[in-house]
Amino acid sequence: MRTTRGTTAAGRFLVAVALALTLTTGADAAAQGPSPTPAPSVITTSFTPEPAAPGCTAFPLEVTHTPGSTAQEFRIRIRVARRLCAPVGATAAVYAMPSYSTAWPQTLSERKVVTLQEPGTYVVSFAKGCAPQQFDLLAGTAASTTPQVIAPTGPWHGPLLFPFDLATSLQWRGCGPDPVIPEFPAPAVALGIGALAAGGAVWWRRRSAGVPA
Repeated sequence: MRTTRGTTAAGRFLVAVALALTLTTGADAAAQGPSPTPAPSVITTSFTPEPAAPGCTAFPLEVTHTPGSTAQEFRIRIRVARRLCAPVGATAAVYAMPSYSTAWPQTLSERKVVTLQEPGTYVVSFAKGCAPQQFDLLAGTAASTTPQVIAPTGPWHGPLLFPFDLATSLQWRGCGPDPVIPEFPAPAVALGIGALAAGGAVWWRRRSAGVPA
């Protein structure tokens, strides 16, 4: 009986300790508050397959691309007409700019890998928000393709997937301030119109009187 009572007492003690630890952990978590909500993704990708033709080809043969921009997004549409013999990896990258009026240095905020191989249409889209950002579609998928911080006088990101088309990269200035249009004073406008009218009247009188202008 002593052994049973001792075991029961020890079990109760362990349960009490476990309960205390649980309450302490819960209290610490409550004190820290809810975990921050991750920022929504800026990059989205889609692929629409097409019937495969016989054989394969090398990139960039039989690959066409079309960049486009709207008020809501910047996108690059890529069509692979024939299956690529080897997969081609690319990285869609978003870099944050310091401000509306300052482009550098830029800090990497998001990256997403895209693989091209099967025939069809690939679309890479970058959502435009109020934050000033740069959107790029780069060749390669290694981490070194997208350094954490880039600047003209510092590290650069990797080459563009289509290096001869700079339209596949965009610096989006975000929701910057509206341009300031100077307001021309109304009195000055009236004065100018009056002077013009007076000068015209004098010229007309001199012409009617036959006096050389």
